Amino acid sequence: MTTLNRLILHPDFKFTIEELGKKNIFLPRTGLEQSLEFLSGSSGNEKVCNLEKIQGYRLDAARGCHVNNEFSISAYDESFMQYKALEGAAHFTSHSLVVHGEREYLPVNLVTFYFYTRSKSITGKSKYIKFVNDISLEAARDYVIDKRDFLLQYVPARSLLFIDGPLIAGDLYTYMVDAIKRFLEKEIIAVFVAKNSLSSLVTENISELRGQYNSDFHWLHATLKRGERSCFFKYEDQVNKKNAKAFCYIKAFDFSPQRIEFHADTYAKYSDSIPAIIDLIYYLLLVQGSKTNPQMRPIAIAEKYARETLKFVNVHKYMKDSNIIPTMNQVRFGG
Repeated sequence: MTTLNRLILHPDFKFTIEELGKKNIFLPRTGLEQSLEFLSGSSGNEKVCNLEKIQGYRLDAARGCHVNNEFSISAYDESFMQYKALEGAAHFTSHSLVVHGEREYLPVNLVTFYFYTRSKSITGKSKYIKFVNDISLEAARDYVIDKRDFLLQYVPARSLLFIDGPLIAGDLYTYMVDAIKRFLEKEIIAVFVAKNSLSSLVTENISELRGQYNSDFHWLHATLKRGERSCFFKYEDQVNKKNAKAFCYIKAFDFSPQRIEFHADTYAKYSDSIPAIIDLIYYLLLVQGSKTNPQMRPIAIAEKYARETLKFVNVHKYMKDSNIIPTMNQVRFGG
């Protein structure tokens, strides 16, 4: 655990800020919290089938509590901040991992900063400012690569890792899929948790459900009882068969369910442990007890660290000291 309880700034963090100051690039005084919803979606070449009978399956919180100490638990979440300027966009990301120690959660956080522009005149003599054609795509690529490398470096071996967000989404999911083999080599069981999804993978691929519901979450919210999970389904990309996952939906409270995903290789290797893990997830949802923001306690704590780390780093002060926050008379910024 000696690598935990630490805050890490990306090696280029300060250099990038200094370079923006030298080039007189001014950013707005406040940033916008950003989401990566544009990463969601599917390839359109998928095959989805149910692995069990389509019905509700009762969850057992007591069993989840009992097995809680059988797993070494880690959880990951992130927080984003974006600043837009006329010259480009600045993206700050706080990657947050918490590891459940014997008596407390041990955090490790990585804060990254990238500035993207479509102006070659700005990047011509720059080592740290990135020239890109698509800012959103490249920002997402850097985020996924940093996330993958961060988790591979700091998640303890032989642990259960909860990751906020889906496994397979958008054009960049292959970076995380490729990491699964390395997770398994370290005996890390990666569990991906998706909330607020408009995906209709199941309802559009199961004939009797097609056209009946707005999304999978709509269907499961209407049919699952509180304290139930759906059957497990399998998703497989027909173009690239390694892009496959097993997933189910959990309804812990009387509102929108959550999707729990395992890569197909993880599901196959740890199939005997999956029922206990699902009950553990249910237990951790109940322990957190928030109906306004229902998520597992470890992920909720990781999210808190992610947000607070951005405040602690004091991005605003870094930029002010480098003269890249505009004064009242400097209005050369967008957003």
